[in-house]
Amino acid sequence: MGSKLSKDGCFHFPTMDERNLDTLRDYLCNYNPPEGCGSSCINILLVCMVGAGKSSIINTFLSALHPQGPTMTCVPTGMNPQSVTPEHSIPDLYIANYPIIPENVIHGVIFIFDIDTTDFISDDKMKEFQELQTMVAQKYVHRVVIGTKFELLGIPEKHNAWIYEYEPLQRKFEQLAKRTGMDRRSMFVVSNQWTGEQIEMIKCILALYVLNNMVRNIDRFLKAQ
Repeated sequence: MGSKLSKDGCFHFPTMDERNLDTLRDYLCNYNPPEGCGSSCINILLVCMVGAGKSSIINTFLSALHPQGPTMTCVPTGMNPQSVTPEHSIPDLYIANYPIIPENVIHGVIFIFDIDTTDFISDDKMKEFQELQTMVAQKYVHRVVIGTKFELLGIPEKHNAWIYEYEPLQRKFEQLAKRTGMDRRSMFVVSNQWTGEQIEMIKCILALYVLNNMVRNIDRFLKAQ
């Protein structure tokens, strides 16, 4: 999964070809949690501020899992009144009136940041994220960061295949690591900027690469219990 730091500061090296896309998709589409874990699926919670891209991320994941078919917009996005993620809130993962049963245990958390505007998030709001990610870590819940809207950093689309090697993104990850307290190795990017009937191969791989990372890490934890 490319977790070693290269001399240029890059952690991730996803292979951008059809064969890797098929491998990522096949693993995710055919994955089943290990027997005895108490759940028939893996539950991943998405957390971010309004407009950072929760709904778009879901649509990107769904489209990337079925790249031969039409792109999916199952989840209303933006300020759509039917949006399933219209408000920002830092959730309590263990609310008293929300009993924890195998079907709703949270196995992973994705913190989503608009990578172009991270410098403008207030210290108070960032402190909330720090406290939540600390609580998640204490519960042994796998967590990652996804940066969206990286296109606004001025990275040409033709360079997306080497996105993790791009210095402006590395600087953003370094700043975000300092402010959130999370390891840069747990930081990824996903592009929600896709149009047309099918999502492009590179954007599919970027999306499935982070999902693959999460599921494999969660799977290892479940098998070790």
